[in-house]
Amino acid sequence: MRRSRCRAASLLALAGLVAGPAGAFECARVQPSSSRMPAYRPVPDAARCEGFYERTVSQPFVELVSLTRAPLPPTTTGPLLWQAEATGPALRLTVLPQRSTPFYRADAELPPGRPVAWDPAPMLAATGLRLADLGFLAVPLATSAAGSTSGHADPVFVPLSPAGQAAPPLQAHAVLRVSVDVAAIRWRAAPDSPGAAASAWSELPGSRLFAWQRSTLPLPMPADGGSQRIEVQAVAAADGRALPLLRFVVAGIRHGRP
Repeated sequence: MRRSRCRAASLLALAGLVAGPAGAFECARVQPSSSRMPAYRPVPDAARCEGFYERTVSQPFVELVSLTRAPLPPTTTGPLLWQAEATGPALRLTVLPQRSTPFYRADAELPPGRPVAWDPAPMLAATGLRLADLGFLAVPLATSAAGSTSGHADPVFVPLSPAGQAAPPLQAHAVLRVSVDVAAIRWRAAPDSPGAAASAWSELPGSRLFAWQRSTLPLPMPADGGSQRIEVQAVAAADGRALPLLRFVVAGIRHGRP
């Protein structure tokens, strides 16, 4: 079995792995690939960085690889238009393979209140992946290298919606990936407010997975536009031990407002 890869947060915390900025947009703190081209780098004349990068290995984990309000179309003939409903500062759009390899990523700025166009053609051509193999995440640009934002101990993710389409239902689609065989995945949610009680643990149907398989967690979005904290617990199939707890915040449209 292939060795497990570390979480993005662990990689970002390594010293010295910083790609240069693309204008006012700062690339992710990853090590550009020395063996595969195009290596991760700023894209000229664009607030975007893209390419292959290096990644190390570490302990078993469950991770979030995509968070959207609606499923992706199976194919596209042009750029994808993404928008975020949450108000607040600009966001970083990150596109990564949902598969375990290759180590390729694209990062772009998503301005507040405006959609961003991202052309998947270069990534699909370089990696041989399909559009359905890609994951899409958005985090505030103020996110630190360790993955948290000011005032939040857990990373904050903003669900993305395809621009120009009818408003999707009040639900987000969180794609989870495991690095080892797991017997089950459980999850619970709580409002993102001090002292808020969490829901009871629920088992995700069909969550007995082999290493690097994925499962989609449907997350109801609060009707009042509030944010919610999510906890995900996976249990290793080999020995019944719990993997490190995955915690993150799903930002609602009122995120950061009282």
